[in-house]
Amino acid sequence: MSERVPVYRQNLDDAPRPVAVMARALEPGHSIPLHMHRRGQLLHAVAGIMRVETAEAAWIVPPARALWLPSQWPHSVTMRSHVEMRTVYIDAAACAALPKQPVLVEISGLLRELILALLEEPADYAESGRGGIVARLMLTELARLQERQLDVPMPRDARALRVARALLDNSSIDHGLDRWADQAGASRRTLARIFRSETGLGFAEWRARLRAIDGLARLSGGASVAETAASVGYASPSAFSAMVHRTFGSPPRRLKQSG
Repeated sequence: MSERVPVYRQNLDDAPRPVAVMARALEPGHSIPLHMHRRGQLLHAVAGIMRVETAEAAWIVPPARALWLPSQWPHSVTMRSHVEMRTVYIDAAACAALPKQPVLVEISGLLRELILALLEEPADYAESGRGGIVARLMLTELARLQERQLDVPMPRDARALRVARALLDNSSIDHGLDRWADQAGASRRTLARIFRSETGLGFAEWRARLRAIDGLARLSGGASVAETAASVGYASPSAFSAMVHRTFGSPPRRLKQSG
């Protein structure tokens, strides 16, 4: 990913007001290649699941959450399902109180409604009128965002990155490390060492974390525990629940409710 030069996508980088909102409907599999914005960006969907990737990490973003990206932060986005995206663009000068790193955050009911309310306003809304009031309240809510540590750290080595992206596309693939090493063009020992040194996790831990995060996103999208367990490679709901509990310290249903 770092090999390509990111480019600005126009979107609302040049909007006439400090806070702007855009609505888009995107189909499953649609991919927005590596790019960045002059503005900070809150990627949110009222329906559907997205995957967002930077050079450092990947996130699976269900409707209950959003990903905050600071200005000029290169990223790509892939739609895991039909997505009704609602993106907030914030001028860099208005981002002082917001995180300086990408973070996955909870979306409160109020923030969700504020995003929808600003969509009703023209792009050049009167800052002293309803649009300006909604925008200022949105910034206040964004400064109170509750972070969720649900990222998947990404390796930088090209061989490990091929493995990581294959599993991001389909976390249920159950190849052993030997088979992955053959496909990546590295020895088992080398691949294991790369995952440990570049992500801070052993390969098995990394895959379990991905499956847990993938599963929680599917649960937030409305899938049952049984459906979710099968879709991320577990033979039974109990095995999936145990893995999530080991990874995050709570069972899936509790994590889903807290999200």
